[in-house]
Amino acid sequence: MSWNLPWFLEYFVKDILWNDSIYKVKKMFSWYGIFKNKKIFALYINDELYFRENIFNKNEKQFSYKRLWKEIFLPYFLLDESIIEDFEELEKYINSSLDY
Repeated sequence: MSWNLPWFLEYFVKDILWNDSIYKVKKMFSWYGIFKNKKIFALYINDELYFRENIFNKNEKQFSYKRLWKEIFLPYFLLDESIIEDFEELEKYINSSLDY
């Protein structure tokens, strides 16, 4: 994994996810994909962390971007910052995003 990452993403992977080898980060277009066991569960875009749709996050802000004259919505929702520091809760979100 390249450690030329934005500071928050590096913190998230190294400190929160304990730099575990089952997690990988890949640069995708102008954002980053976060994978567990080769399956994507989150996007890091514009200094914000979005998790794939799951049973916990459907009411959060959904990621979208504009393409030509259309707004495109992806099934990724902003992660509440309070979840990040509680690894047990974060693990529920990760697993739910992978299973959904």
